[in-house]
Amino acid sequence: MPEHPGFDLRQIDGRSIVTLRVRPRGADAAEKALQLPQEAFHSQHGDPMVYRIGPDQWLLTSENKLVAEILDYIEGALSGQLYAATNLSSGYACFAMSGPAARTVLAMGCGIDMHETAFTTGRCVRTRFAQVPLFIVATGNSDFDLYVDRSYANYLQDWLAAAGKDPITRAS
Repeated sequence: MPEHPGFDLRQIDGRSIVTLRVRPRGADAAEKALQLPQEAFHSQHGDPMVYRIGPDQWLLTSENKLVAEILDYIEGALSGQLYAATNLSSGYACFAMSGPAARTVLAMGCGIDMHETAFTTGRCVRTRFAQVPLFIVATGNSDFDLYVDRSYANYLQDWLAAAGKDPITRAS
């Protein structure tokens, strides 16, 4: 993607991505067994990183662990419980977005309050962004990870490039 003075976007390749879903009444037990975040739309640092994306659903990602290692970790902790853990690594593209205009550009594409006091570091959200489903993680004050279905990756890059040319982002 062409550089924009207000933000940088780079694709992250090779990240392991696993979704975990449990029965709603088993969520408390899963939280304790795997030390998962209890508050919705928050993340937990570590390896793997864990994001709570629903009352009974989490996303686990890792730069260092293979999917098989994450699945083994889940199986070891949730043995005997009913759960579904799915490898999404090849189905999703991940981007790192950073820079002073990143929040402004993200706010242009969705209805989420992206102000730094509302969407703080560690927050995450699934949203409709520029008409496609997107998972956004605030990894820093002006740093974000974006997860999108791989089939929409080029569209997302093109949309962000066009948004970067908007006069609003130049003022950021």
